Amino acid sequence: MGLATIVLDNLPLLSLDLETTGLRPKTDRIVQIGAVDPFDSAVQFDQLVNPGIPIPASTTAIHHIDDAMVAQAPNLAAVFSSLRGLAANRVLIGYNIGFDLAVLQAEANRHGLEWEWTGALCIRQLATIALGSQAMLMISDLEALAQHYNISQANRHTALGDAVMSAGIFQAMLPDLKEKSVTTLGDAWRAVGELDQTRLLQANAGWVDVAALNQQAEPLRSLARIDPFPYQHRIHEIMLHNPVILPAETTVLQAAERMKSAKLDCVFVGNSADKIEGIVSERDVVHAVALPLSEVATARNIQLGAMMSAPVITVREQDFMHVGLGRIGHHDIRHLGVVDENGALTGWLSLRELTRQRLTQAVVIGDKLSTAISAEDIRSALQELPLLASSLLADGVRGDEIASVVSGEYRSSLRRAAILAEQMLTDQGRPPPCDYAVLVLGSAGRGESLLAADQDHAIIYADTADSPQQAALHQSWFKECGQLIADMLDSAGIPYCPGKVMSSQPEWCRSLKGWQEAIKSWIGKSRPQDLLNVDIFFDFALVHGDVQLAGRLRRMMTQRAAANRGFLKLLARNTGGAQAGMTLFGGLKTDNGRFHIKLHILLPLIETLRVLAISRGIEAQNSAARAEALLKTGTLPAEIGQFSEDIKFSLKLLLRQQIKDISAGLAPSSKIAVEGLSPSERHLLKAIQGRIKNLEPLIQACLFDR
Repeated sequence: MGLATIVLDNLPLLSLDLETTGLRPKTDRIVQIGAVDPFDSAVQFDQLVNPGIPIPASTTAIHHIDDAMVAQAPNLAAVFSSLRGLAANRVLIGYNIGFDLAVLQAEANRHGLEWEWTGALCIRQLATIALGSQAMLMISDLEALAQHYNISQANRHTALGDAVMSAGIFQAMLPDLKEKSVTTLGDAWRAVGELDQTRLLQANAGWVDVAALNQQAEPLRSLARIDPFPYQHRIHEIMLHNPVILPAETTVLQAAERMKSAKLDCVFVGNSADKIEGIVSERDVVHAVALPLSEVATARNIQLGAMMSAPVITVREQDFMHVGLGRIGHHDIRHLGVVDENGALTGWLSLRELTRQRLTQAVVIGDKLSTAISAEDIRSALQELPLLASSLLADGVRGDEIASVVSGEYRSSLRRAAILAEQMLTDQGRPPPCDYAVLVLGSAGRGESLLAADQDHAIIYADTADSPQQAALHQSWFKECGQLIADMLDSAGIPYCPGKVMSSQPEWCRSLKGWQEAIKSWIGKSRPQDLLNVDIFFDFALVHGDVQLAGRLRRMMTQRAAANRGFLKLLARNTGGAQAGMTLFGGLKTDNGRFHIKLHILLPLIETLRVLAISRGIEAQNSAARAEALLKTGTLPAEIGQFSEDIKFSLKLLLRQQIKDISAGLAPSSKIAVEGLSPSERHLLKAIQGRIKNLEPLIQACLFDR
């Protein structure tokens, strides 16, 4: 299931190697990082790193990297996000990779960075499986193993050179592993998991035991722990019907043609539904014909009976879905047969189909919203958001990406409410008096909403009135439209904004000229309420109506704000975060065991990126996009990019808490339970708090010391 069933030569891989100041994982530092995709050498990472401490001469004698070579190199924090991005969704491989992973984790903790990986395989452990323990007694290091497999040893003891060697060794040992019946990632994990002595020695040295880590539950099984869907639906509700059953004498070519015409990903082998002998999947067919051209014709004539998987693992129609998920995970397979009470085959479960159903849930919600004709329809669609969010989180989707999905649904809800409100007034013989645009503000505008949203929206309309009387009529129409929008969203489960930031209010429903005058006043006077309005309004996004109106307003707003240094100074002071929610002794300040992560972490970081973006005339709304654009200016320190990573991490923690609260019948909030944090998560939160406490001098330097 998942990565575990992928054959080794099809795995998304990254061969990784580090050069360090020594061999103590917890205390020594990285001086060079090298990485390469074993199957695509164009994908490489080669970077010197300033360790911040002297490099011992004894270590320099090995890798030839001295203090002078790294003096101008970036520190780890500056390059870490690039490495993490390259490693995302790839299995890491390397010679004694457990050491490298331990060093990376220690460095991440030291710098207050998040470090996770999909999975890992140690080249030395794999070689022990491929060649046997006795043979490995004669192969003492990477060089000897490379020599055994006739792999070039060019650039030995450079990070990239060793990563390239490990990648070559991995490819060369695949036939040996296959002879040991190790063909998939799951096979490899199970095999190295039995190397108890090797693993014990490495773990005692402080290395990461990658074999132990890889024995954790698979994504769909973790999904079952928090997602009620598998416990609410039976197999017969989700299974695929009309399974194709072919005789064992059927050839691969005949089976492939049948699967292609019927758009199937598997067929069953047997004489009838109650006499099933085995199963053949499309992956089996691909492997059967993935041969040299001269052998393809022979492969096509292989009979299914000779290549089928048997026996067929099955579930009953009346079993709950979680039974099927558990069975898929336990047997590391992609398909299950479904049988009736008499044991006859009636259908099957496909992991691909199950995944497709979960991933298309967002599309279903979007479709419901786009066709909604009432507040109840919108509510019905939005009620599926927590389930969608929990499914995506369990499937390993990042918190910021889920926030983007959730924000998109809130935007769609506002768009649909605006369309319905306009239609109501039009049906009364009162169509819109002029062009207009509906804007979503705040977190939904940035694409960072989670599951505790309220309303934040505004209306801009064109300056087409010929008289004060007509202007008043226009204002009245759009204010009424805004009220209909607000009432509809409240009925749909998105409550009224406590601060009344809604287009039903005159200050949030203006003509273009009215908005321009308001923004001039906010920036010019910069009173506390003005700064609060700027915080809300500067993150707007168009959801319905005239694009040009919204574009003109944004350009004017960005240009005027960037030119007013006094306004920027006041806005910078408004970012907060001086205490970052710390107790007197540096702990997390809590209320009834909960830490206000939005107030103490998210808002200071989001507001900092906003004010810096305004100062550089950057129009991006999303925090990550702002951080990226700011770094591209070349005028800001690299640590600005870390703020985006900190926001993503915090969003993940908050989303996880909101899902847990909703499942317990509690209202989602902006606080997280401290007791639910792992030690590493607490460590990272405290590191983020440390960065937030230093925001004020950083902003000062970025805005005014230039």
